[in-house]
Amino acid sequence: PMIASIIPLLALLGLLITLTSTGLGLVQGMEQVVPAPLSVNALVDQFGVPNVVTPIVLDLRLYDTVGEVIVFTLASMGVHHLLSSETAEHDLKPADDEAAVVLFRLGAVLNTLIAVELAVRGHLSPGGGFAAGVAGGTALALVLLFGGSAEATGAYRRIHAETLEESAVLIFIVLSLLLLEGFNLPSGEYGAVLSGGLLPILNILVGLKVTLGSWGMIQRFLTTNQLH
Repeated sequence: PMIASIIPLLALLGLLITLTSTGLGLVQGMEQVVPAPLSVNALVDQFGVPNVVTPIVLDLRLYDTVGEVIVFTLASMGVHHLLSSETAEHDLKPADDEAAVVLFRLGAVLNTLIAVELAVRGHLSPGGGFAAGVAGGTALALVLLFGGSAEATGAYRRIHAETLEESAVLIFIVLSLLLLEGFNLPSGEYGAVLSGGLLPILNILVGLKVTLGSWGMIQRFLTTNQLH
């Protein structure tokens, strides 16, 4: 079991080293005269989205974003690995204040809607995958902390959330490599949800990954009584 848990970690480390060496090779091969950076208007024309932060994060500095996703994944795997052998001294007592439970469940629903909005429309307005993941993780944390730990744990297992999280990471990395090689979908109509090529897809994948990773880590902390 320990070997099986280390293999994905080694694979991610190997991929990170490969991406880093490739990026260094590109930098070393650049000419001495570096062209001026794209203007804001040029970014809008190239990607066809009004939010120019998204093209910067998911294209011009995509190496950084891939590294951030890998680092978050390694942190999630580390939490699961370190706490896999921990056992709770006593069962977590659910919240018994019904008013508080209802209030925080409503907060969880609101955060879920915000997460969807930030992920799907993050290339059109302020938002993006990481912000969506924070909102989604907050929604699940509210459910876990206020009376929904048992049902959330059952849902985590039913949807195979850990496998889904790993799949989102792999698909994100593959699509990122394709984008770095110059492959992209049509930009679509300016200002439409289905615009920006691969940008909204990458946003959704990052949001899904961060949400599921946060869910798994918070749930692991709670089941082992690491949060007080």
